[in-house]
Amino acid sequence: MPRVDTSIATGLTVPDTLQAAIDLQWLAAALAPVSGGGPIASVELTEVVKAMAAKVRIAVRFASDPEQVHHYCVKGFLDSDLDPATTGAVTTREASFYTGIASHISMRVPGCPAVVLDDSGRAIMIMEDVIASGGRFCDTHSPFTVAQAQDTLDQIARLHAASHLLEANRWIPRGLDWMAESRNFPQHWLHQQMHDGRGEGLPEAALDGSNLLAALRALARHSNEGHQTLLHGDTHIANVYITDAGPGFADWQLIKSANWAIDIAYHINCVLPVEVAQSQERELLAYYLDALGRHGGRPVEMAKAWEEYCRATPYGLYLWAITTRVDPLKTRENFQRLGAAVTRCESYQRLGIVS
Repeated sequence: MPRVDTSIATGLTVPDTLQAAIDLQWLAAALAPVSGGGPIASVELTEVVKAMAAKVRIAVRFASDPEQVHHYCVKGFLDSDLDPATTGAVTTREASFYTGIASHISMRVPGCPAVVLDDSGRAIMIMEDVIASGGRFCDTHSPFTVAQAQDTLDQIARLHAASHLLEANRWIPRGLDWMAESRNFPQHWLHQQMHDGRGEGLPEAALDGSNLLAALRALARHSNEGHQTLLHGDTHIANVYITDAGPGFADWQLIKSANWAIDIAYHINCVLPVEVAQSQERELLAYYLDALGRHGGRPVEMAKAWEEYCRATPYGLYLWAITTRVDPLKTRENFQRLGAAVTRCESYQRLGIVS
């Protein structure tokens, strides 16, 4: 797989608005490590995707070769109403992944030619436009086959096998404590979120805000006690893209070190329909463990792996309980799949939350 080389542009201010991010002078300076510093002749706005962060697809022509079109995706918090203190940490984590981790793993990830960091502690990324290169991003409404899930589990195993990189990258958040103790999502608000329609038909125990928070805290304690694995942290289906060479993973804002099963339980139950996950999850778990060993990782034996997997499902449920800026139909589908997994795997019981 090709390595990803990322240059850091210095001496620039991270823009707050879309207009500033596609300014010809700013963009030329940001891409100077890639282009050699020449001016930009034109920038064409291809698409703007607004979620938590904005993803702005652009077509750039450099003055030195105006016939050649270069396709990029600028990712950052542009025209955002979110707290800059929070968004800064998110963007610098992802930027640090590209500057410190991406070129050292065999997992497929988007190219990121340049990142811009400024003194305010914020970052913005200028990335390869996966779509312009012929790739496509996956969607909740088009779930995977078992074979596709095996392909993506192989990619995650490649990442997990590179956990030795944690030692040299101490900036990576450890564990789940910072999520479990967040004051941004109090229990009463979380409880209301899960009763806004996304949890319709799920057992009330799965929709209790106090249960979910208690489960996340118990999972955090359990994760802190074991071997730390380098995790993607947000392995749902829309963060997967497909190319002719195979699948890859984008969106590294929640990178962390924690128990390996957090990535795997979240992924299996987000990419497959409930009935397929239920019938195939043990086989897929065994496939992941085998892939982890093949790529140089440290797989545990199956009985322990199953217990870890069943404990880990509340993590994904929590992420889709706090989601507010995604299509409600997609939010509901992800929440339903993960709620079914928490119930089926008796996750709260295994974590000691309910009897």
